Amino acid sequence: METIFITGAGPRGVTGKLIKEYFSNKFNLLTPSSTELDLTNDVNVTEYFNNNKIDYVIHCATFRPTSVHNGHFVDEELESNLRMYFSLAKQASRMKKMIYFGSGAEFDKSAPIIRASEVDFGKRIPQNKYGLGKYIMNIDAVNSSNIYNLRLFGTIDKYERFTKNIISNLCVKAIMEMPIQLRQDCRFSFIDINDVLPIIEYALLNPLAHHDYNLAIDETFLLSDIAKIIIKMSGRTDSVFFEKKGGPCRSLIRG
Repeated sequence: METIFITGAGPRGVTGKLIKEYFSNKFNLLTPSSTELDLTNDVNVTEYFNNNKIDYVIHCATFRPTSVHNGHFVDEELESNLRMYFSLAKQASRMKKMIYFGSGAEFDKSAPIIRASEVDFGKRIPQNKYGLGKYIMNIDAVNSSNIYNLRLFGTIDKYERFTKNIISNLCVKAIMEMPIQLRQDCRFSFIDINDVLPIIEYALLNPLAHHDYNLAIDETFLLSDIAKIIIKMSGRTDSVFFEKKGGPCRSLIRG
């Protein structure tokens, strides 16, 4: 049985934890936590590969300053995310494939992201550190022989923290009977991580023509409409309030 090394699948993992569950009976899995393996430390990552036969890597770990609970070799957001990626990419010749998850932030979220496609990559350079890091990773991936970027935009994930996901946040506010007040209405597209799982499996086991793929559904939704559905399901009768009028969609709509 082949072995997959999944990063970000530890106790505090989100997407990585779901991927771990999906592949648990299909592959041998290596899922060290950040305390067991600091991915920002290249020496440690190299030693880990020396000690384990790894066929595939699924890189889910992401460094966010507000979510770090353990010390890392470095602490700055851009540097940490790049060090993690390149510590793994350096081992590309020792594996069959590496898959990681990009972000719509690669298209620069300081401007509306409307019907963006893969060929639009590079038209704008992201202004924030997170987007810039993903931007640099994609440049490396598309020039590699076996590294692939599955680019996610809005997502639904049962492990997603309500502080990071707008839909989860709305659900928590409805359950806690908190006011459903949001900054701004917008139209966006998303994908259920459960639908991404078989795509990951296919990408691992089959030849791919390209090295970056946008993952999203064609249908788009107003945030206010989603909020109204959640309010209705919770049995509440109050309304959604926004601090300012809605603007252009900032998530991908496939064209």
